[in-house]
Amino acid sequence: MRLLFELDLKNYNANGTVFRRPSVRGIIIRQGKIAMVHAKKFNYYKFPGGGIEPGECHEEALVRETLEETGLAVLPESIRAYGYVHRIQKGTREDMC
Repeated sequence: MRLLFELDLKNYNANGTVFRRPSVRGIIIRQGKIAMVHAKKFNYYKFPGGGIEPGECHEEALVRETLEETGLAVLPESIRAYGYVHRIQKGTREDMC
């Protein structure tokens, strides 16, 4: 899979921990409409998705997260990998995987 871009929030220092959490997002198109989720905390819209749980593959995580966030059921065979984003940000010990 290809790297789409790197998002470095640069909100950490050399001695601090860096947040690393594998996650998935999906562009879900149904009946000509694109599914989006409103992130109330920061007041923006994003594609459905979230963190990958231990033992889950990417497809299983996307199916689960999309159902949790939108109520839409994704067929695993309809998933097409496009790319990934490498995100780097300040974290805590609890954030580390």
